[in-house]
Amino acid sequence: MKKFNRNFKRFIGRLKKLKIGTRAMNLAMFLIGWFLVIGLSISMVQGFGIKTVVSSDSMLPTFEEEEVLKINKVIYKITSPNRMDTVAVKLGETKSNVHYVLRVVGLPGEKIQIKNGRIYIDDEVVEYAISGDLINDPGIAHETIVLEEDEYFMMCDNYNNSRNDSRFSNIGIIQKSQIEGRVK
Repeated sequence: MKKFNRNFKRFIGRLKKLKIGTRAMNLAMFLIGWFLVIGLSISMVQGFGIKTVVSSDSMLPTFEEEEVLKINKVIYKITSPNRMDTVAVKLGETKSNVHYVLRVVGLPGEKIQIKNGRIYIDDEVVEYAISGDLINDPGIAHETIVLEEDEYFMMCDNYNNSRNDSRFSNIGIIQKSQIEGRVK
């Protein structure tokens, strides 16, 4: 921002040296203002307007298959994900619009384990608000997992009919850098 201010002041100084009239100066300022507004609008649309499509039934009943979702990419630059947030996760080096939509269950620094069909965080049972069903397959969480800084344990809402979450090695523990944003 300092560089922008310095360059802007230099630009105004050059305009003054050219002895441009007040009307021309007002026109230049008007045009500069519009370019700024358009630039900010484009960046806002890019930051808030990213969309993804749910390609499986892994998030039923929260999101239907083929449902179009908006991803807020700005929110997690300001704050960190909270437990039970639904997020878009990018896996691998793909530049496409392919995201996994998952629910945050475990936060950095917590101990996660799934035993007797229930989720335990720091040895306390956590109610998974989406379904009252017991979890059939704990995957790697049958043993205690300790999440490091910037690591998250995520699950899909249709957990007994999907293998696309942190319980399984195809997804595993999610790094904060893999989280694209919050999904609504």
